[in-house]
Amino acid sequence: MIVTIVTLIALLFVMVIVFGIRSLYLLSSSHKHTMQSDMKTKALDVFLYLGIAISLIVSITNFLQVIFAAVDRKFVDILQATAYVDSTASDVRFAIASLVVMFPIYVALSWYVSRDIAKFLYKQDIFIRKVMIYCTLFITVLTLIGTLVSVIYNYLGGDLSVSFGLKAVSVFVVALALFAYYYYSLRRDYSKTTSVPTVIAVFVSLLITALVTWSVSIIGGPSTMRAMKIDNVRLSDISGIQSQIVNRVQMTDKLPVSLSELTNMIQEYQAPADPITKEPYVYRVIQQPVIKTSYGTNKKEMTTEAIFELCATFDTVRSVDARGQSIPMIDKGGVLSESSYSANNYYYTGDISPFWNHGIGETCFKRIISPDMYYGR
Repeated sequence: MIVTIVTLIALLFVMVIVFGIRSLYLLSSSHKHTMQSDMKTKALDVFLYLGIAISLIVSITNFLQVIFAAVDRKFVDILQATAYVDSTASDVRFAIASLVVMFPIYVALSWYVSRDIAKFLYKQDIFIRKVMIYCTLFITVLTLIGTLVSVIYNYLGGDLSVSFGLKAVSVFVVALALFAYYYYSLRRDYSKTTSVPTVIAVFVSLLITALVTWSVSIIGGPSTMRAMKIDNVRLSDISGIQSQIVNRVQMTDKLPVSLSELTNMIQEYQAPADPITKEPYVYRVIQQPVIKTSYGTNKKEMTTEAIFELCATFDTVRSVDARGQSIPMIDKGGVLSESSYSANNYYYTGDISPFWNHGIGETCFKRIISPDMYYGR
């Protein structure tokens, strides 16, 4: 998205400079007649070629973004560890949406201009057409070069993986295809009927359709995305309940018997229920803590751990390691986490902690409040 915006701004900047110079040139007295002729014949052409340039740049940048994102998710590299994981793949979804909308616009505008040139052959050599083609090529080439530099930079940094090879090949193929098409377009004889543009349009459309289908199969379709978002709500609910339970232990020296005890009208808190079934989450007390008063410090100390479980029924699988990378997992629930609860171990969208892994169906999270987490009064 950022690359697309920067590219469009650069294109508009180049256009302003070119048309500024062109306007100053045409304002001279010796070219008044030419300027009037250009204004009559090129007013609509300006908008047509501007639309072609913008739709082309958006299509290419998002085409590459979809490929790169799909490759990164299909061929995971351990060097791509991150502190945040976009589980809903918003970057890929935006790229797919932009590609699906902008590429048909590019094809439609190109088809209209091609028919217009075939009808008025002199428009093949109009100034606006050449400016837009060369400006589009220039900005697009800069984008491709920048992308290629980034890939090479990662390669020199040790990104020796299948994903690097696929990205490099993608950039090369796109650049080669772009140059080949516009070289053909500049030298094409519009006075003769040909099916080459139609064949190219059909082939590229099929390629983009296959790419979008492949990407959706990797990141998941709309129903999968919705299920993942609902599961994120469930994890956020459980994380909030978990925090309230810990606070309850600090205040009352015992685990609540049921989630209804967490209701606090003053703090306006009530334990949430499942967003779909509206049923309360399952809560079990496994072991109540033992609290004693230390005669040395005259403060309460926890001598045995407080252990409890929180359970929810999920529709998708969340299975990542400490680096946020996907790991194999059986599609079923169970007790998946038995580590001590940390005050910083709360769930948020994009969290990579394996403490919140779950399978399809009911999954229980076993939590332990250890003595070092208890502050006596």
